[in-house]
Amino acid sequence: MRLSFFQSCGVPVAVAAFLAVGGFAVAQTPPQPAAPAEEADQIHPPPKIEWEKIADLPPRPGFDKQPGLAGTFAGAQGDVLLIAGGTNYPVGEPWNEAKRASWSDIYVLKRSFSQDTGFTYKWLPPGLELPRALAYGASVSLTDGVLCIGGAEMSAVRDECFLLKWNEAAQKVELEDFPKLPKPLACLSGVRVKDTVYVFGGTGTMPNGPATNSFYALDLTKRGNAAEFVWKALPPWDGPGRVFPIAATSLENGVEGIYLCGGRDTGNDPDFLTDLHKYNPEKKDWSILGNILDPRGHPAAVIGAPAFHVPPHHLIIVSGTDEDLTRLLENNSRKLEMLDDKEKAAREAFNLKLLEAYPGYTRAVMAYDAQAGEWTHIGAFPGAACLTTPTVNWDGAIVIPGGETGPGRRSAEIWQASVRKKATVVE
Repeated sequence: MRLSFFQSCGVPVAVAAFLAVGGFAVAQTPPQPAAPAEEADQIHPPPKIEWEKIADLPPRPGFDKQPGLAGTFAGAQGDVLLIAGGTNYPVGEPWNEAKRASWSDIYVLKRSFSQDTGFTYKWLPPGLELPRALAYGASVSLTDGVLCIGGAEMSAVRDECFLLKWNEAAQKVELEDFPKLPKPLACLSGVRVKDTVYVFGGTGTMPNGPATNSFYALDLTKRGNAAEFVWKALPPWDGPGRVFPIAATSLENGVEGIYLCGGRDTGNDPDFLTDLHKYNPEKKDWSILGNILDPRGHPAAVIGAPAFHVPPHHLIIVSGTDEDLTRLLENNSRKLEMLDDKEKAAREAFNLKLLEAYPGYTRAVMAYDAQAGEWTHIGAFPGAACLTTPTVNWDGAIVIPGGETGPGRRSAEIWQASVRKKATVVE
């Protein structure tokens, strides 16, 4: 029985779904003026997030239904949203021996605006497929396309990177090769800060590959210079390696930095990671900001969840992991080989009922105030919470293009978040 890609990263067959990747492209805003000296004495109410479903992923050619995708590449270029690759279960459920499939399809969502109707969205024929079926890489939006980084072709982890570009005149997607990673990586995260793309974590082997603390940077200003346009290794954070980490850019007092948190370090202790780090690209140093905290104030494991930054102070994380439920499923699976046939059959039946009735991932939306160092619960995601999906900044609107909604389950819904800032309150 095979459930999802997470099994390939060391998660037992009965669970599959944790979580991820995909490099998150996050909100980019103009530099803000330096904060006043009394900034630390202010309270920063969290932003209000307004959600809207803007589309449903169409069926792939030859299919009547789209079951949804997880582990896709996604990004925005002008008025198009590009989604590529990914995995799903096209026929049946994995606990009933259905097989997982990876895809090479590319989807193009075009937006248009009018005073009468506002924004409308239409799917266009891409005119191209990926060179191979890929999933669980990182993706970052550039000005002229979507950079796709690494990923896995089922069990084969790749080091290739390429740019998907929408040719408006020809109405089709084109592909441009980019420098390869120093080593094959899947289940990694990526962000862009100004003219540099950064990637974090991941694994180089599937199934059951160990988590890495890989940290590489690609200077986009070197594009066109074959000798200089290469990924360069940087000193990693002070903490364990991780698969499906969460990464998002931040803007604090005019300096754009990077949040890194969560993920899994399967097979080690701790396994479910709750730590929050920040990287300053100007100083080239890391700082630890403590733990991710759930609405009850307890350290929370968050793996492969969508995340984005709302300037000047808030990191937003959408959904997360029910660690207790995951451990229950995993422990039941790991102990099967120690049981006699009758007891083994009983545990398998129990796990099957859990999987069939899986409630979905938590829909909690959490906000971290970097200035105050505090976490706040700010609402719930309106649909089925999705993990292992990129987060795309589409000219200030945040797009979550489907993802994994539970072990072996996918979503075809494309959600968009608009941020409404609240006024600062001074003590």
